[in-house]
Amino acid sequence: MRDMGSTDGSTTTPADELPLLRGLPDWFRTLGEGAWLLVGMALLAAITLLLLALISDLVIPLIFAAILAMIFVPLVDVLERWRIPRWLGAVLVVLIAVALMAFVAWIVVAGLVSREPGITREATAGLQAVPIADLTEPSAEQLTAVAADVVRLVVGGVLSGLGSVTVLIVGTVTGVFILLFLMKDWRLIIDGTAERISSVLRLEPPVGREIVSDVIHTFRSYTWGLTIVGAMNAVVTGLGALALGVPLAGSIAIVTFLTSYIPFFGAFVSGAFAVVIAFSAQNLSTALAMLAIVLLSNNTLQNLLEPVAFGQALRLHPLTVMLVTTAGTLLFGVLGATLAAPVTAVTLRTVGTLGDAGLLSSGGRHLPTRRQVLGG
Repeated sequence: MRDMGSTDGSTTTPADELPLLRGLPDWFRTLGEGAWLLVGMALLAAITLLLLALISDLVIPLIFAAILAMIFVPLVDVLERWRIPRWLGAVLVVLIAVALMAFVAWIVVAGLVSREPGITREATAGLQAVPIADLTEPSAEQLTAVAADVVRLVVGGVLSGLGSVTVLIVGTVTGVFILLFLMKDWRLIIDGTAERISSVLRLEPPVGREIVSDVIHTFRSYTWGLTIVGAMNAVVTGLGALALGVPLAGSIAIVTFLTSYIPFFGAFVSGAFAVVIAFSAQNLSTALAMLAIVLLSNNTLQNLLEPVAFGQALRLHPLTVMLVTTAGTLLFGVLGATLAAPVTAVTLRTVGTLGDAGLLSSGGRHLPTRRQVLGG
């Protein structure tokens, strides 16, 4: 930077402009500048998350619709090749998915309802075995107070539940409409997104298309890998429950398969479900055997299958997956637990692509991408 007040044409340094920085080592000034940059980035991220939280009722359905569109678009493409209009193919795919989810939910709920008296009886017998001190007869005032508390609790729960149900219904309907439009106009949306990325980041058009392609490929491969791993866990756990004579083996297998889409925490939920059913219907030894089967499936067998199932889609160390999943759960709940691992993988792949394009270099020179070098 040239000093406008000088007449000899000499240049000044930041240390000359700020006397307080004179004598400080270069590494210290660099550290300070980096710290301020991190503070600015943290503030930008906080503001972004705050704005997204304010419109979370729209953002969450949009995220899930985009992920489902990545997964279901190939089916719509197949229907289009069969001379079915794209809008009709999108509707058919959504209807089939909804019908399948309703059927699965019916199987699980119907099985639990049919076994509920037996499970309740076993649980009640266990509770009755615990000695309870004699209770004195309550007074009329105590009964009135308890009744009033119960009424307030029920009314508050109903009102809260109605609000939650309303939000769920609105979010589901919004997500379905977004999903339909995404699947119908998939190519137009993808091309527009790639062009926008290239324009904003001032990249060559192939780089934007490569970034979008990597995102889609990663989510599809990750979902396919989770499906394979979940199917293996479901088969092993269901057959184990069937061999032990545990009822609701089909429901246990379905719950195991569905919860496998949430890394780590889904295994705890499905394992607890299977062990509780085994303990309620049989005895402690059966429950321990069921626990051993769950651990075998979710640890040894899953670790052997994951490298084959995921391939290059999720090149993350299991410890990294656990850490990002835990952080995602603490920050964003179930949504964070489900998306933490694939989002991390996508971020790393995108950073690599931008690095190949020269965007992350100090000079900002746009280098050819791997795909361009190889002639792809």
